[in-house]
Amino acid sequence: MSYQNVSNPPSLPWDLAALYQVPIQVSMPEMEEDKIKAIMYEALPYERKQTRVFAYYGIPDAPAGTKVPGVVLVHGGGGTAFKEWVQLWNDRGYAAIAMDLEGHLPLSKDEEGVRPVHAWSGPSRQGEFADYESPVEDQWMFHAVANVIVAHSILRSFESVATDQIGLHGISWGGIVTGIAAGVDERFSFAIPVYGCGYLFEASNKYGQSFQQMPPSYAQKIKQLWDPSAYFDRIRIPMLWVNWSHDPHFPLHLFSKSYQASRNGNMNSSLSIHFGLRHSHAAGWKPTEIYAFADHITKGGRALPQILREEVTVREVVVGFRSEIPIVKAELRYATEISDWFEMEWLTKEAHIACGPNEIRAYLEENTSAYFIQITDEHGYIVSTPVHIFTHLN
Repeated sequence: MSYQNVSNPPSLPWDLAALYQVPIQVSMPEMEEDKIKAIMYEALPYERKQTRVFAYYGIPDAPAGTKVPGVVLVHGGGGTAFKEWVQLWNDRGYAAIAMDLEGHLPLSKDEEGVRPVHAWSGPSRQGEFADYESPVEDQWMFHAVANVIVAHSILRSFESVATDQIGLHGISWGGIVTGIAAGVDERFSFAIPVYGCGYLFEASNKYGQSFQQMPPSYAQKIKQLWDPSAYFDRIRIPMLWVNWSHDPHFPLHLFSKSYQASRNGNMNSSLSIHFGLRHSHAAGWKPTEIYAFADHITKGGRALPQILREEVTVREVVVGFRSEIPIVKAELRYATEISDWFEMEWLTKEAHIACGPNEIRAYLEENTSAYFIQITDEHGYIVSTPVHIFTHLN
């Protein structure tokens, strides 16, 4: 079964006016440590029962009369509200909030690998959209996105937080949620999805298979509701898309396609493809490009290198770029076999950097089936062109 790109849903399933309100919160001092606070905040009903969400948040010290930027942190599968993730951003001068999106408390897992569920929990994620037959308001993704938006409302309520400088950062399933929320909550100033992307219905792995196993009417509905691609053309904020070249869950061609579809002409949006990154929460919040990107948007820091144009003439790729920091390396990454995006062999060729016209040039091998250019600046920050695919070269 094949699917075409989907358009926006005719209307959003969430009541944004309600989600933009600051919810009732209950402090949990027994879960706190140092300056990181713990709360349960009121969330949407699940199966007609009121729910609450556990969250950690931290606000860094700032000079009197000044405001700090902020970030909402969205965990992936098997994750929770990570206190160390909040602390990491606090140490960089950002207010941060991280919530558990599966009704758990951030305590040790049991023998079956499950964290304890609290009495006010909402839905837990059921595989890959396996709850598709449930009413929309009882499906996990409906709650996950809503809980992210409410967490944003909480962070905005603090006097010392700059409400126009709050971003969104998600890892794996959190990256999927980020791709949706970035197109729904117009109050965010930037978004950084890691691993997770859109066009999941086109993937050859468990994501695409989940759509194929649904009755067609449900598959179409879930695509329009919960695949990030349905929200990409609503996005107006800069995004940094970060992925591992050999991620086992989110194939690079669909990740690159998501970056391109969500960019909407925003020159501050970037793609950063890493080799050897691995797939985990700790690996997902490690790339330094994440923090440089956020600092540029919120603090006036130097921008990551920007791809201005790209063209192929005969066998030569020409990339025009702009960079506030000198470029020290450019490489052509190419593949001759693309039948399996999860077992790709990316070959490497050095690309020529011409500093005068700020161009990068590289020659394609005759049997190239896919390629991208990877650019590294003096600080070690990596940006990439989109992944280009073709059947053959003349």
